[in-house]
Amino acid sequence: MIKKKSVVLCALFFLLLVASAAWFWAAGQRQECNPLCFVPPDRDEAVSFVVLHHFSSSPEDAISNFNKFGFSTHYIIDTEGNVIVIVPEDKIAWHAGVSFWHGEESLNRISIGIELQHDNFGQTPFSKKQIAALKPLLQDIIKRYNIRPENIVGHSDIAPDAKPDPGKAFPWQEFAQDGIGIWYDINDADKMENYSVKELLDIIGYNTKGDDLISSAYAFRRRFLPEQVAYEPDMAMRGNAIFEARFKASSLPKGERAAMLKNVPRIHPEDDGTFLTDPLFIKTLRAVAYSYKKARDN
Repeated sequence: MIKKKSVVLCALFFLLLVASAAWFWAAGQRQECNPLCFVPPDRDEAVSFVVLHHFSSSPEDAISNFNKFGFSTHYIIDTEGNVIVIVPEDKIAWHAGVSFWHGEESLNRISIGIELQHDNFGQTPFSKKQIAALKPLLQDIIKRYNIRPENIVGHSDIAPDAKPDPGKAFPWQEFAQDGIGIWYDINDADKMENYSVKELLDIIGYNTKGDDLISSAYAFRRRFLPEQVAYEPDMAMRGNAIFEARFKASSLPKGERAAMLKNVPRIHPEDDGTFLTDPLFIKTLRAVAYSYKKARDN
């Protein structure tokens, strides 16, 4: 009996050692929640993009959700203009997800993410304090990394079927006037060759493969023709539903994930694409494509 007890005690002691070793190993892969409870990976590629986002909760709740879902960003700017560092710039933040811009995919590895607090998905003006804090931050990032103006994008630009960030009320034209990003002169439309809608969106940088043509065209309108995009009171509900469905799909095998994602609604309202032939849309698209082509040619 004594021998059996000794064997049991030795076995328990061994299991305790294994569990302790596992705990210490796991602890080495984590960090105190300051503010994230996980360690962002180091970069091994140069930063060449900035991606603008928005979040509708408090900064504290946003950080809690980062830790809950494993997402992150480099900066948060609240409505009072306070700039909060979440992930150092030399680390990769998980903010862009499935993304595409002008041939580049999976932009997390080469981008800096900035989240702007906004209570209705960027559909009404951002606070003056927030804009005043964002401009110098972007100008500094652009200068330090020599980021090209065509690579200042919104999440809506790089993931047009799923994200509306930073929203139709974001003042892209004002920022372009301060050397941040690109705007357009409508008179330049006549300088652009008569390409198709798909070709013009491709020139700018949008993903037009498969079903993404209308999504990308709608994202284009949200950024460059916001007056054509109606205020959507149910935007938050649809956005949250899309996020939850995509998050669930992310844990499925590839085949099942693709099947599930086919049934996930788009972030924009259902549209038959008739706006693709609207004269003002076409003219603006040509003018913007000219601006982006000119920027890349320089």
